[in-house]
Amino acid sequence: MKKELKSYVALCDAIGKLFYPNVEVVMHDLESKRLVYIVNAFSKRRIGDVMLNDVKDIHLLKEDWVGPYDKHNDDGKRLKAVSVILRDAKETPIGMICINYNLEAFSSLFESLKSFLHVDQPTPKPSVLFSQSWREHTDETIEKYLSSKNIALSGLSTNDKKELVSFLETEGIFAIRNAVNYLCTVLNVSKATIYNWLKIGRQ
Repeated sequence: MKKELKSYVALCDAIGKLFYPNVEVVMHDLESKRLVYIVNAFSKRRIGDVMLNDVKDIHLLKEDWVGPYDKHNDDGKRLKAVSVILRDAKETPIGMICINYNLEAFSSLFESLKSFLHVDQPTPKPSVLFSQSWREHTDETIEKYLSSKNIALSGLSTNDKKELVSFLETEGIFAIRNAVNYLCTVLNVSKATIYNWLKIGRQ
């Protein structure tokens, strides 16, 4: 681990200890694009793993953090996440800390409170064009496909992924900016592969 990143290890440990066991803290080296430290690992990610995020345009970010945004763990559990960009003395991005909060622990509590307080009026969802709601909308659309096929995301074959991309296009997902980059992470495929599948499907 780089010396500049070692100074953040204590911070990762502190966050993990404070919110244990519901928070996973992951630190990445942006130069090597690999995971270099992890606390309370409830995902399948381990030190040395390649980053899932596309970081080639990270220098264009005007803020030092992204989120909170919704995502799903490998086992399907809902997470709320925040990503923090770490910079050196020259303001060059050198690392990223991702803080993933497991929401499952609060799901049953929320349902109990909702029933107790008779909260039965749904809150209108914001448009997918705003904030991070497009991620949630995309995840829900993917889950819709998986449920119809009775298959888990981790069990998708190449043909399944190709069919899923076609389904997502019919659902209008690719009209959302950054949807392709997000799906590359979710499906573990390249942008070129997704665009090729879309091209074939449109012929």
